[in-house]
Amino acid sequence: MTFSRNRTTSTPSMDLTSTTIMLATCVFFLFGLTALTGSLPAALFGAVGLGAGMLMSFRMLGLHTL
Repeated sequence: MTFSRNRTTSTPSMDLTSTTIMLATCVFFLFGLTALTGSLPAALFGAVGLGAGMLMSFRMLGLHTL
């Protein structure tokens, strides 16, 4: 018989702290890039690219399974 507390989740998920830090970094980058370039589309593209890069490196390093 398997106890429910010994079961592992089937889908790995990121913890709330890492998600919050990554989101705050992207928002801060978005505001900064908007102020520097004066272009919202360029800033959105940059912030989305930053977020995708951070998420991909986070997953590649295997930190989502900690």
